[in-house]
Amino acid sequence: MTDTGSSDWQSPSGGPERPRYGEYAPAGATPSPAPSLYEVPGGPVGWAPPPKPGIIPLRPLGFGTLLTAPFTMLRRGAGILGLSFLLQFGVLLVGGGIVAAIVFAGFGRITDFDDPDQQPLVAGAVVGSVLGGLALLVLSYVVSALLQGIVVDAAARATLGEKPTVKGVWPRVKPRLGRLVGWTLLLGLALIVVVAVLAGVVLLGVALGPVGIGVAVTVAILLGLGAIVAGVWVFTKLSIVPSILVLEQSTLRGAIARSWRLTDGFFWRTFGAQALVTVMLSVAIQIITTPISLLQFGAVLIDPNGTGSGIAVAVLVQVLTVVVSILGGAVSAFVVSSLVALIYLDLRMRKEGLDLVLQRHVESGVPGADPFAPGAA
Repeated sequence: MTDTGSSDWQSPSGGPERPRYGEYAPAGATPSPAPSLYEVPGGPVGWAPPPKPGIIPLRPLGFGTLLTAPFTMLRRGAGILGLSFLLQFGVLLVGGGIVAAIVFAGFGRITDFDDPDQQPLVAGAVVGSVLGGLALLVLSYVVSALLQGIVVDAAARATLGEKPTVKGVWPRVKPRLGRLVGWTLLLGLALIVVVAVLAGVVLLGVALGPVGIGVAVTVAILLGLGAIVAGVWVFTKLSIVPSILVLEQSTLRGAIARSWRLTDGFFWRTFGAQALVTVMLSVAIQIITTPISLLQFGAVLIDPNGTGSGIAVAVLVQVLTVVVSILGGAVSAFVVSSLVALIYLDLRMRKEGLDLVLQRHVESGVPGADPFAPGAA
């Protein structure tokens, strides 16, 4: 049995003797520095902040970083922003085509709405209007879901230092597109149900007479305000569902439950970030579009008699307004979707230690590994 109290004990490695537990270090001895994960290049070993290979540092994000990082994504994902613009423009063209078809092919042939011979034309035009509106609504939801999925995946990859492209992102988003569309349709259905209930209350009041109208309108206003508050709360709690669907490959039901859990304790932070970014984008778009709309008065000054040059200016102003509106919508969709992805990553860093997983992934450089997969943190 070894005598731990013997004074001739030596370190097995043959190195300088270190004091044992309860002893003091020899006079003049220099304590060994504690090991550190990071080293400062060209300097002594010591603490260094977590690496920042991409658009954010790999640690829980400050509120300022959370607000500015989505705008940094505009440079990293220029190709995806271009796709967003093209998709928004495509929806506008399809919507314009549907309106033109309804007006010219449907109602354009109706000369007398009271003529019994034209009643089938009236019915066909109304049905065509409803079907066209539904088709445009579904197309809008599909485009919105597609953009959300692509931008969410691109923003997550940009945090690792990658430069995301549509070609690289699409294979990962394609299998999740159905559930993304299902999620956007579910949101739209919820909105339709709320509007239908409020409209039903008003119609019931109309059927009850003048007194009923006043009561119904009052009730509808109160219910509407309550629905707005409840809608904001529920939407904020479920706002990271697209990120979970894409990055964790979750089911829709599982993504809803997980989003609700992850946002527990961080409601106001999640709501505040999204509200501030939305306001910033709205103000910026208004600052750009307002001077353009004022150019309409220039058409009157150039051609007060309406000889033709003023019409050309008016058409040009309308075209510029449409282009700027589409570009503003594309930028807004891109930035807001990026923000949602970063909020999701920040919540996982704070609650599940995802920052450590991402740091190890960046340092190891293992190709094909997915640090965002379920259970990675």
